[in-house]
Amino acid sequence: MKARPELLRTPSEAPQAGSDIRQRVEHLGTQLAETLGVVLSEVPNRGAGPQMLANVLGITVATASRLLKALSQDRAVAVLQLLPGPKPLTRIVESALEHGVSQSTADAALAAIAEFDEMIRTEAGDRSGLKAMLSVWLPDERREFEAARRQSIFKAMTELDGVSCDLDLCTMILSPGAQDGRLDLVNLKALLGIDRIRPDAVVKLGTHALNLTAPDAPTSVPQRHAETLDGEPAIDGLHSVRLDEYCSARPAPLEARQYGQHMQYSLGPTGFGPASSVDLVLVEVNCDEVPVRQIGVDWQRPYFFQIPEMAVRLLVFDLMVHKSVYPTYPLELLGFDTAGRGPASVNDPTRELDRRRIYDDITPLGEGLQRMRLLEFPRYTELLRSAMQKRGLDAQDFRSYRVKIPFPLMGTQITLAFDEPED
Repeated sequence: MKARPELLRTPSEAPQAGSDIRQRVEHLGTQLAETLGVVLSEVPNRGAGPQMLANVLGITVATASRLLKALSQDRAVAVLQLLPGPKPLTRIVESALEHGVSQSTADAALAAIAEFDEMIRTEAGDRSGLKAMLSVWLPDERREFEAARRQSIFKAMTELDGVSCDLDLCTMILSPGAQDGRLDLVNLKALLGIDRIRPDAVVKLGTHALNLTAPDAPTSVPQRHAETLDGEPAIDGLHSVRLDEYCSARPAPLEARQYGQHMQYSLGPTGFGPASSVDLVLVEVNCDEVPVRQIGVDWQRPYFFQIPEMAVRLLVFDLMVHKSVYPTYPLELLGFDTAGRGPASVNDPTRELDRRRIYDDITPLGEGLQRMRLLEFPRYTELLRSAMQKRGLDAQDFRSYRVKIPFPLMGTQITLAFDEPED
């Protein structure tokens, strides 16, 4: 079967709970669009564009622009999302009434505005709550809404935890292992622009064996032996795990510990404040770590994930997969809340309640390194090329995927999961 690396699965649609509210929103958005549209059509000499409308009705250009943009939408939900609030809408209609709009036209619009005000108070509490509710049905709006709120959380967490990072990059490279039925995993991690604003702030990151199964699955996990690119034990070869030559800022001091299947790295002592910003770049190799999943009765979905562990301005998750590995399997982007229960297996049905919808997308990057460039990490492709050469890998034999998320939420598991091939 021919490989189809472009197969990506979009997040599932929002659940049907709240469909009665959705119907009310659709009805009200339609009513407001129609009645306000009639109001504007009856305003004499209003001309075209927000400036002329503002001049005639005595409103701000920003309000006029927002009104016109809302009424130009072809979706009722988008109309409600973009409209000015009930008070400015009421003033607009009252001004239009003074400028010659008929009383019946104004009354119809004012009735719809009154219902709009009532819905905000009873269903959402305030306009901000309404925006959050409506954004569920408007993916583009939801993406902007979440990004703005996540940025506020980033600022707060930076101040609370005393540390932030400009770029959190995780790259996983999957290739056939020496042991039949298993895959090698090269795990590249870069934290660039680590900024401690308090000297006691803790900075940690960890890697662990990828079991990939549900808790009750009868799959054994072999003892883990993390190595450097040079084949040395990772715990003893920190001079090779760390790739300081690819850092732009001062290389971060690093401490490493192994606890069974878990490798833990933490930032050693540094200064604090912007002048003491440091970078951390490391590569860990785990041979024969990942089992190849064969389609069958007990099939388990292969998945790979990244969890931001500090306040981060930009998260980048790259997955490079050898052409022979899952060539026709669709790839899906999933999110999980890890608070309380830790990393989630996509094969564990008990974690469905921990699912978080991700409004960002998977970007296929094709084969080779041509599209792997990162403006935030100028030497990234150079690092990839060097790492793959040391492992005897040819970048042209790999297809790659990328997820970029600004201001990701700490503790949210960003997951790329393969599914059964599509016919």
